[in-house]
Amino acid sequence: MLKLKIQFIRCIKHFITFILLPFGSYKIVVYVFILRFLRFLGLPYIFIKKLLDQPSIDSLKFIKTNIKSTSGGKYSYFTNSSDDLRYSCRTNFKDWEFVSRHFFVSIASDCEFICDIGAYTGVYSLETAIQNPHCVINSFEPNPEIFPNLQRNIEKNRLESRVKISQIALGREKRISNLYIPDEYWSSVATLNTKASKYYKIDMSTLDEIFLSNCIDLIKIDVEGYESEVFLGGQNVLNRFKPIILAEANTRDELRNQQIILSKYGYKDPIHVFPGSEGDSRNFIWFSEKDEFKANSFLKKSRTEFFKYQF
Repeated sequence: MLKLKIQFIRCIKHFITFILLPFGSYKIVVYVFILRFLRFLGLPYIFIKKLLDQPSIDSLKFIKTNIKSTSGGKYSYFTNSSDDLRYSCRTNFKDWEFVSRHFFVSIASDCEFICDIGAYTGVYSLETAIQNPHCVINSFEPNPEIFPNLQRNIEKNRLESRVKISQIALGREKRISNLYIPDEYWSSVATLNTKASKYYKIDMSTLDEIFLSNCIDLIKIDVEGYESEVFLGGQNVLNRFKPIILAEANTRDELRNQQIILSKYGYKDPIHVFPGSEGDSRNFIWFSEKDEFKANSFLKKSRTEFFKYQF
């Protein structure tokens, strides 16, 4: 039965490849719409995931896509088979964390020092740097399989002077750690929590170590369940500067852990970015009393823009 399923998936992949041949450089865009249609039909996620690993597309090295950000800025985005966002970029990231990105980039207009923890390929850093030409962004991405994508995106958009990229992880203490690539996920999804057969030795530092005397105005953090550990390594930064934080929380327990830590430094209960959008539903905004009105007003505008963009 398993062999029949594998043969069926291969047949579908070959059929889609044959359909795409006449579309030339537009074939990836058409491919994305075919996959969305299959998802609409209710096919299992694991089936869609196998189709996403389509060899005729993944064998390409880097593909350049011109992106218009949620705030109107334009930049070049370079993607390849290591990038989980390689299909989302073809539709201008329309379905990927729209409200979160719009909020972060908009509120960053008033910020000077910004931190992107778990920068991945650099979308947040790119859009923020373009929107605010006066800010300095420190971007951290420890995954050696995806760091070259981040580096290429920053260099090709000539933002090296304002976006400082580092191939290290942040955590509770300074040490050498293991970065695991879970077997059940795509290669670019890495975690410091769940053990797996594939892993890399990486350097880990802390927020307090890196920003010993520097101010931080705004933080975005997406480190696959390790967010609380990063906060524990940044107690001085959080207590002194109380930056606005956009953080991912995949579970209620993780959200509760973040709340326990951040409440000690004057942070109020978080705002859920937008439950109605898959990517945004995992993100929460943390702020102290001084930024409560600012955070709420910017989020309201971002949600309004989401509905304008979608409909």
